[in-house]
Amino acid sequence: MIRLLAIGAWTCAATLLSGIVALSWQSGELPKVEAVSLFGGLTAVRLPLISVPIIRDGRVQGYAVAKLAFAVDSGLLKQLSIKPELILLDEAIRAIYADEALDFRKLERQKLSQLSHTLAENINSRVSANLVHEVLIEELNYLSKEEVRRRSRS
Repeated sequence: MIRLLAIGAWTCAATLLSGIVALSWQSGELPKVEAVSLFGGLTAVRLPLISVPIIRDGRVQGYAVAKLAFAVDSGLLKQLSIKPELILLDEAIRAIYADEALDFRKLERQKLSQLSHTLAENINSRVSANLVHEVLIEELNYLSKEEVRRRSRS
């Protein structure tokens, strides 16, 4: 029995020692793995849920409720002197409020891509840099004035 334990201990010690020798025999350095960044230097800035009144014919027709995120350049983000959320939020509200072509009652796919493109262009021209690379729409809903009234009564 003791002989079997001694052989097992010797085998473990020999295996451990050969592993250590093999590692020290190589160059000593493990290959370095470079971090692969799919969005190379971009940071996501998420905005809180915004509610924008939709006015047609001089009356409030309903409310566009949106939650947006922006993929922005990390380097330029650090150079801004004010919070980026303020600029992004202001432009998002302006784009949704002022765009007559957007009819949230009959929203189409092309208009969403147009909204994203317009937002990115407006923000980039406002800060005079290529800050926004992508506009991500997390949530977009339209509530008519009647729906808002029904929900507020409940």
